[in-house]
Amino acid sequence: MICKKVSLSAIWILLLSTNILAQSDSIPVQDMQWQTFNTYKDVDYNQTLRPQFHFSSLKNWINDPNGMVYYNGEYHLYFQHNPVGIKWGNMTWGHAVSADMVHWKQLPHAILPYGKSTIFSGSAVVDEQNVLGKQVGKTKTIVAIYTAWGNGQSGAYSTDKGRSFLLLNNGGPIVKPTGINKGERDPSIFWHEASKKWIMVLWIKRAAKEGSAADKMGKVRIFTSHNLTDWTMASDFDREWVYECMNLIELPVDGNKKNKKWVVFDAGFHYEIGDFDGKTLTTDSIKLQGDFGKNYYAAQTFNNSPDGRKVLIGWMNGSNGAHEKEGMPFSGQFSFPSKLDLKNTKEGIRLFRWPIKEIEALYTKSYQFKNLHLDKATEKLAPIKAALIDFSIEFEPTDSIKLTLRGLEMSYNKSLGAFAYNSVMIPAPIRENGKVSLRVLIDRSSIELFANEGASVASFFGVPKADELGMSISGNGNTKITSLVVHELKSVWQ
Repeated sequence: MICKKVSLSAIWILLLSTNILAQSDSIPVQDMQWQTFNTYKDVDYNQTLRPQFHFSSLKNWINDPNGMVYYNGEYHLYFQHNPVGIKWGNMTWGHAVSADMVHWKQLPHAILPYGKSTIFSGSAVVDEQNVLGKQVGKTKTIVAIYTAWGNGQSGAYSTDKGRSFLLLNNGGPIVKPTGINKGERDPSIFWHEASKKWIMVLWIKRAAKEGSAADKMGKVRIFTSHNLTDWTMASDFDREWVYECMNLIELPVDGNKKNKKWVVFDAGFHYEIGDFDGKTLTTDSIKLQGDFGKNYYAAQTFNNSPDGRKVLIGWMNGSNGAHEKEGMPFSGQFSFPSKLDLKNTKEGIRLFRWPIKEIEALYTKSYQFKNLHLDKATEKLAPIKAALIDFSIEFEPTDSIKLTLRGLEMSYNKSLGAFAYNSVMIPAPIRENGKVSLRVLIDRSSIELFANEGASVASFFGVPKADELGMSISGNGNTKITSLVVHELKSVWQ
């Protein structure tokens, strides 16, 4: 009898720890065949295309970042994940945590498919006031709202600091579908202090117009809630450009906390700037572009940030199966975290983006040169050999110049007022001080460019030449380089 009791107790604890058993209002329907993380333990981070200071899953496919939230000293990064393959499918929320948004530790998959639903994109918040009524002890509940594909917007909650989740409403929808087939997805939720309510923004598909592509037609629907489970439609924000993974965030203008504006953006990082009163969003109706590269999608910011920063991470999509073709155990990576700011410019208020300062912890060697003519710059750079690079240049252009970093070429065209990389133009007009600047982050399979202090940003999948660790600059020798800085970086996985 004693042995039998011990055995049953052990089984009970095991079921709880693996999410098979749920609390009284949850049905144990998460399918544990997708909890494959125990097969990841023998994979390392040293493959030829493995990012060394960007996050990637140890194994298998990833796409959209999800549920980005800070709690109790940890940044949580959940993400779209195929737990059994290197191609898209079987969508599950993978999970990683970090103390600094740079060094990540991947944990067992957090939310698993159940019934006929897979777990699509969504967001997460900390239930500070325990409105859900699920808090255990002093540990706050983390609540995730996501698209249960084919079943509307559903939710789950964690009472163990985001490690495991139990389903809300028996896994059923808390916001039901509109009736258009699979026509809404990717809920983004946040606390709106002024109205003392929770806000959800959701992409809603509209009925197709004749001759149009139905999947690309949508609008933003805004909901409010007092308890995270009962949601009331408040308004629609109707724009032709919106598509998937909507976000709505508030930022100070020029750092002035008394002058704030709201930014709404979609998966393609198109955005508009305006005002939000807790129910209705109004903007200047000027559509702008937040990333000019070919490989940036479905970005999201952290909820509950401890220092008020809005830090953005996006999926660097579009590698065209390069990881799979090269025999990598993983597919896909995320962008380096970047801070968002609104600044006044001659064109109006614009969104700026800049790598977070925590990157400085990765610097191993640094080189700084000032007031060089172009013909001397390559001479200064010649001794520097680096695999992972944070490169910055500021110059007074007299003509076009070309940068070559580890075999990757980018140029500046003065007449066009833009940098060019991989046939993409990145706007960078000459500033009032007569200068232009560019910062470049290079990892094993990515390159990110930040022009004019982050006024224009472009993200690309790109593989540096394996046998080329050097850097050079060419062009008109009269071009004056006012600042040239190179930082060698170490791997976050060491």
